[in-house]
Order: sequence, then C-alpha cells, then structure tokens
Amino acid sequence: MSNYEYNYFDGEYFHTLNLVGLNQDSMVATVAVTYAGGISVKDFDLLQDESGLYFEYGPLLVIIHIEDFEIVE
Repeated sequence: MSNYEYNYFDGEYFHTLNLVGLNQDSMVATVAVTYAGGISVKDFDLLQDESGLYFEYGPLLVIIHIEDFEIVE
C-alpha cells in the first residue's frame, strides 16, 4: 500500500497527516498525525460535499479532503 500524506500549517506548527485507513462503509478515516514532536493515531468521521470525502481537523475544524492527500515514497 502506498503512503498517502497531507501537510497542514496552523500558523505555529506543521502537521503531517498520514492516511492509515479509509473505511467508506463506516465512513471513518484513520490518520496518523505528527506535529510538535509528537505522533498520534486518530479516527475521523468522514463527510461528503461536492468535492468528495473529507474530515474536519483541529479545533477550528479545518476541512481536509481525502483527494488532497498525495502519494509519497
């Protein structure tokens, strides 16, 4: 399986999100989140809009679309 990654800057820290799993039956994305020297694995509820599947991230509920993740080697 390829490694899918998304980078997000919150104004203070860079957050690297790696897509670990995607279950469209239960509408859950499992994501490894690395930022500020720490790493955690979290499940996010998937939602859908005209641009496709997405989840809301962080205290400001930033919309991150699954299709915006890039394949990294």
